Amino acid sequence: AGFASVSPVDREEDPEPMYVLTKGSSEVDLRVAAGEPESTVVAEATRTAVFGVLVPTATLEHLVLMYLYSNQIRHQGDLARIVVETAVDLGDVERYLAEVHAEMLPVLRDRVHAARHLPPPPPRPTRSKKR
Repeated sequence: AGFASVSPVDREEDPEPMYVLTKGSSEVDLRVAAGEPESTVVAEATRTAVFGVLVPTATLEHLVLMYLYSNQIRHQGDLARIVVETAVDLGDVERYLAEVHAEMLPVLRDRVHAARHLPPPPPRPTRSKKR
């Protein structure tokens, strides 16, 4: 499809967990299923048209799971946007975690609460008067 990997691919090495592919201004994250939740995401992916080709695509619930396991600030922000701006089924995510990784349930609940209840912004500094 004309996409190129951002990082060099060494076919002699074990696969990376994710490759970033680009073509012009378009960017695609390609996940390699190595364990949970990645293998579940791949197995349960829905087919969606991307650039005219049907490809397996993660659901919102799967994205929440993947972002939950990441400590990157960007991913925490992505999780918060999904929780606040979409109709993601958090009950589905909680059921998966209860079966597979129950100790992550409090982390999910904390991040969902933080996304829905943002702290107030800090007070504005007072302006000094010019003399």
